[in-house]
Amino acid sequence: MMISMTESFGRVRDLEQALQDKYEKWLILGSKHQAINECYAIESDSNEFDFGLGVAIARMIVKPKLLLVERHQTLYVAFDSYLAAVSTIQPSPTIESRLLWLNGDFFDMALLKNGNLCIVHEIGAQVVTRDLTEIWDVPTDIITDWTINDEQGILSLTEMDTGKIINISISTGAILPA
Repeated sequence: MMISMTESFGRVRDLEQALQDKYEKWLILGSKHQAINECYAIESDSNEFDFGLGVAIARMIVKPKLLLVERHQTLYVAFDSYLAAVSTIQPSPTIESRLLWLNGDFFDMALLKNGNLCIVHEIGAQVVTRDLTEIWDVPTDIITDWTINDEQGILSLTEMDTGKIINISISTGAILPA
């Protein structure tokens, strides 16, 4: 199954109407933001995704990122300062999702070999389990660049003001010597 962001909408109300017209049940992540910049419908290329899903974006620093982990039947949606986990199997009348607030604006995420997620955000990084339980969080100054090397088990973050590279153990969150 492949998941992608399709149609773009200028208002939550327009996205809501489009999802209501197509699905019995639906959810718009981020719809409670005070100001919305843009909205996207999220769709599947198969009929396994039997509900409507959208995302409302307040800040467009980085376009939202989708990560489907089929073996866990979970779609991860990272946007603004949030990471959402939405089950792709929805047996109940309501859509089950979990939401994690990040310490800064989202930049990137990666699925690690051990099944955890590594998230890079504006002022650091963190690793969480598949159910969004935090394993570790490393705060930094503002980040301008990063490299996730799962093979070596190292996350490298570059700070904007100093150019300093901070190497972090992906498994423990410990800062490694330079």
